[in-house]
Amino acid sequence: MPNTLQPDSGQLTRGIIFGLIAAMIWGAWPVISAYGVKQSLSASDLVFLRFFVSGIILLPIFLKHKFTGINLGKGLVLAAGAGVGYISLCMYGLSFAPASHFGVITPSCMLTFTTLGSWLFLKEKLTMSRVFGFGIIVSGVLTIGWSSIHSGTVNPDYPESWKGDLIFIVCGSLWATYTLCSRSWKVEAFHATSLVSVLSMLIITPLYFLFMESNLTTAPIGEVIFQGTAQGVFTAVLALLFFSKSVNLIGASKGAVFGALVPAVALILSVPVLSEIPNFMEIMGVIIVSIGMLFALGLIKPPNRQVRLQN
Repeated sequence: MPNTLQPDSGQLTRGIIFGLIAAMIWGAWPVISAYGVKQSLSASDLVFLRFFVSGIILLPIFLKHKFTGINLGKGLVLAAGAGVGYISLCMYGLSFAPASHFGVITPSCMLTFTTLGSWLFLKEKLTMSRVFGFGIIVSGVLTIGWSSIHSGTVNPDYPESWKGDLIFIVCGSLWATYTLCSRSWKVEAFHATSLVSVLSMLIITPLYFLFMESNLTTAPIGEVIFQGTAQGVFTAVLALLFFSKSVNLIGASKGAVFGALVPAVALILSVPVLSEIPNFMEIMGVIIVSIGMLFALGLIKPPNRQVRLQN
């Protein structure tokens, strides 16, 4: 019990390392995906590689648990929320708006929709920190949106970035649906991940070969291996594993803070990888949203208000 509440220095160090690795992977995903689309592979190729690789890796877990505790319909809802539906929409949005926008808007909206859904449907209490954080998050998203309205002059490479921003909001709602449903249905994390990956693989594979644009046979083999590893191994499997280890070592509230680092990682990496130079409003939006996420997670408290955490 004491170790759970007060992790020793070794646990804390390992927890921070695992959490930082997960945040780096999740923050790098939109940048790596946009980079792949700008090279030889299509967005369809990246979606297929993600779920084919992760589906094969997690197939033993799926075969062990199958639909224990849920049914096929619920499994498909999870796959749509965090699997092929979510990823396909993200890829589509990246054709309109830069990866830095995705890295801020989708995680912040996911957090907001998840917490509101928990309050409305799961009857969880909303603390003052969360309410205060929501207001800050919305302000940050609007700050980025203001930049998008003027993107025709600020960023000529994305003249319709507002479309991508709207799509990223929907992406956040899809991931929130996955989070709320998996929590409500009490699906264990690795079981849920295997369901998402395997079902998505079964859905995307025939659609990919029958109807979607494919550049796999013409793309350099090194590029295919790189994207397959990044999409299917690191993002779909390892990031979840490292995040889960972080939460186990230092607790959920401390482990959750690493999600707030995803926007900053995406923005920073988009500069050298994609040559996407953020403007002042985008930088301010990242800062505002990241601060808001810290409040919403209860990791810092609103001013002039003392809140006692009781777990």
